[in-house]
Amino acid sequence: QYLLSSSMDKTVKLWDMSSVSCLKTFSHCDYVTCIQFNPVDDRYFISGSLDEKVRIWSIPKREIVDWHDLHEMVTAACYTPDGQSALVGSHKGSCHLYDTSDNKLIQKKQIDLQTKKKKSRQKKITGFQFLPGSSSKVLITSADSRIRVIDDFELVHKFKGFRNTNSQISACYAARGRYVISASENSHVYVWRNDDSPEQRSSSSKGVVSVANSYEYFYCRDVTVAAALPSTAGSAATSRTNSRRKHQELDCVSEYPLPHAGDGDSSDFQRQQSRNDLSNGSNHSGGDRASATWPEELMTPTKQSPRSSTSLPDGDGAGQAPSRSAWGMAIATAGSGGQIRILQNFGFPVRV
Repeated sequence: QYLLSSSMDKTVKLWDMSSVSCLKTFSHCDYVTCIQFNPVDDRYFISGSLDEKVRIWSIPKREIVDWHDLHEMVTAACYTPDGQSALVGSHKGSCHLYDTSDNKLIQKKQIDLQTKKKKSRQKKITGFQFLPGSSSKVLITSADSRIRVIDDFELVHKFKGFRNTNSQISACYAARGRYVISASENSHVYVWRNDDSPEQRSSSSKGVVSVANSYEYFYCRDVTVAAALPSTAGSAATSRTNSRRKHQELDCVSEYPLPHAGDGDSSDFQRQQSRNDLSNGSNHSGGDRASATWPEELMTPTKQSPRSSTSLPDGDGAGQAPSRSAWGMAIATAGSGGQIRILQNFGFPVRV
């Protein structure tokens, strides 16, 4: 297997994962902010740079196949799942769609990320990711502390709560798109339920952009990148449910190494509920109260962990667990200090 890395040394490097050796270096004229293999032909990759150019490279020939000048610093780039198109974002907040068939860059359209009712100054685009199994829904992270979802190039949903004003933070999907995860400039990792409910779909069809203000978070010092490890939530939930019969106290020992309490990091997710959500359920239709991440069979007053820093709102449905649980989800994080951590969701609710 191979890995591409981009750097402030103005290069992209191709690595052999088995030998951890650099196979090829692709030089640029400025910092390289984004790269991605072509998902259907990994002999090619796309790169974006602060020199305002987006490029398609041939790996075997180690040469540029095609390039385009945006006249804006390129801060994000992503192929569509079929490799026939690419999304490119800039430092000024513009978002462009290119035709990349035959590995040529032909601009097709510009995507407007602003609502018609409320226009604001656009901020730089810091990341793209397509919803797994979808060729139309895209997660877009930007430096206005917003994560947006577009469907067929129309804005349909927003996630709020984290902070991203200057960093190159990029949110990502987890658990096959059931959750959205992002690092934050306040040294926290945030997790949102991505509830593609009938209410959300109907609101988007009426041109109304739904907003998720409800989230969970945990502390991770100087975090800049966060992503879920594959296939952890379901298997870990099953494992912990089975072990419940053997361990009455549920000590919540993670299957992954966790930082000590003295490090200031916690694997216990924290639930944050917006006042607007509690008083106005139009955004989620009550879905916030069902968006906790612990299994129902573990939610009993006598089994609450004293370490938990999670709060659960009272009211109807407060004691009900979701059908799609993130219990046991493992998240890998990397920080500006070079530390890589693995944290796992074994926190318990505390009634307030």
